[in-house]
Amino acid sequence: MFSLEMLPARQGDALWLEWGDPARPRALLVDGGPPSRLTGERVREKLAGRDPPGALELIVVTHIDSDHIAGVLRLLEERDVPLEPEDVWFNAWRHLPTDMLGAKQGEALSAEIRRRRLPWNVKFSGEAVVVPDAGPLPVVELPEGLTLTLLSPTRTELAALRPVWQREVEKAGLVPGVGGEPPQEPQPDRLGDAPLDPEELAAAPFEPDDSAANGSSIAFLVEHDGKRLLLAGDAFADVLADSLRRLAAERGVDVIPLDAFKLSHHGGKHNLSPDLLDRVECGRHLISTNGGIYHHPDGEAVSRVVVRERETELVFNYRSRENARWDSSRLRRRFGYRAVYPPDDAPGIRVEL
Repeated sequence: MFSLEMLPARQGDALWLEWGDPARPRALLVDGGPPSRLTGERVREKLAGRDPPGALELIVVTHIDSDHIAGVLRLLEERDVPLEPEDVWFNAWRHLPTDMLGAKQGEALSAEIRRRRLPWNVKFSGEAVVVPDAGPLPVVELPEGLTLTLLSPTRTELAALRPVWQREVEKAGLVPGVGGEPPQEPQPDRLGDAPLDPEELAAAPFEPDDSAANGSSIAFLVEHDGKRLLLAGDAFADVLADSLRRLAAERGVDVIPLDAFKLSHHGGKHNLSPDLLDRVECGRHLISTNGGIYHHPDGEAVSRVVVRERETELVFNYRSRENARWDSSRLRRRFGYRAVYPPDDAPGIRVEL
């Protein structure tokens, strides 16, 4: 078996991946969404159902934005929650390059990882989870044939986060690398509801994301039993495209075939470029968000997918005002895609790969 469940994490990500023996599958968790009762309940239920309870091969905290890190932080703060990961991937203050010039939530999570004495970036010898400037991309093998190939971040993106991290924690009266208070909810930075003309929207000039936090996002290709899944976090489109180009060259292919692509930044238009889409061949695109705060997915991003990838499948873990527009029979006939929503409009959806 090989499956991904996009848990209901409001505007964020909480991704539960299982593989191996269906009777006793392996599992890893990517992010925990914002502080949310429903998300927390779902994650705790899954941890309690593990054998032994809380056993995970890996927890990945992709970056310090609240809609990714806060749920994991809350989980670690709950003393009665069993949690026994073999490794935790998270780039904290001590992993950021110091020769070039995260915030409160990153400080707090760092403190909780230390308090629980969890294994931390073990597969990277305790150093940063980072793509090297040259040479092969880092590949990590987990039990029962699961392979992770790191695609983001690069050292440049981690270095760009350092001054932002320092500024935010010092503004809160804290010292970088020591610990901090639980994170606060993010505030909206982009609003709007563009008219839905996919060909016009897809033709709009691509303007890249410039958020230092998003640029530091851990993203990787997951492979198991001949299937491939790209988990993009909130990573920059150009970083992903460059890494995929390197990976294609390593493997002697033109593009990387995918069975599913969890779009970066919840389908944000600044994180899905035509160049990135050209680096993969994919018939299923996954979008994790309820459309809250940032009103994702952006029309431009989804339009780039349906215009370029005819007969693709769009999979949403919520039905929202933003994504319900893609359930139009006229658009589905015109562009040949399928729109898949949670059954009975209950948030959260499982994708079998």
